[in-house]
Formats: sequence, structure tokens, C-alpha cells
Amino acid sequence: MSDTGLMVPGMDEPPRRYNLTITMAREGGRLRGPVSFAAAADRAAWRRSASIVSAYTADPIITVVIVHAPSRYAAVAVARAVISEALQPQLPASSPPAGEARGRAAVPRTSAA
Repeated sequence: MSDTGLMVPGMDEPPRRYNLTITMAREGGRLRGPVSFAAAADRAAWRRSASIVSAYTADPIITVVIVHAPSRYAAVAVARAVISEALQPQLPASSPPAGEARGRAAVPRTSAA
């Protein structure tokens, strides 16, 4: 027989849905383009079991992060982590890390003759 109770001690109710709105100004063009920010934010939200919707206006970027969490404080922490990760500079996906590129070039090819 399985036990289907809550697994966290002291947690009396299930997680609730929180919609957190975050507004960021484009100061000096330091933010990425809309497409790359949206893709990075989507990946960061997916890693944290959250979802995200962004709207771009003339100056600010308005982002809503939707999180299921046990408390408002936990939801805010997840939303801040999502936005923080989305704002980090990313390497282009097409270029392999430098160590991998050197490692492949240094391996001599042998013939099977």
C-alpha cells in the first residue's frame, strides 16, 4: 500500500500558483535582444519547473514568471533565479567549447588498411 501524504514536515497545504511580475529597464542597451532573452528565460524557467511570459515595450521589458511554490518567498526566489540566469551572457550554441575543439583536432586519424 502506498503513502500519498505530503512529504515535507510542517507543510500543511499543497503548493500554490504565484504570478510574479518583473520589470526591467533597458539601460544603455545592456539587455539582450528580445528573441535571445525569451529563449534564455524559457530554458531557465523550464529548469525550475516554472513558466514565463515576456512583453517588450519601448523601454522596459515586462516579464511574468509563473511558479508553483509553498510560499511567496520561495516563489520570489525562483523568479529571481530565472531572470538572473536569463540575463547571463550565453555562448553561441554552434561553437563548441575551446577544449573540445582542440581535443578533436589533435587526434590523428588512422587508416584501417
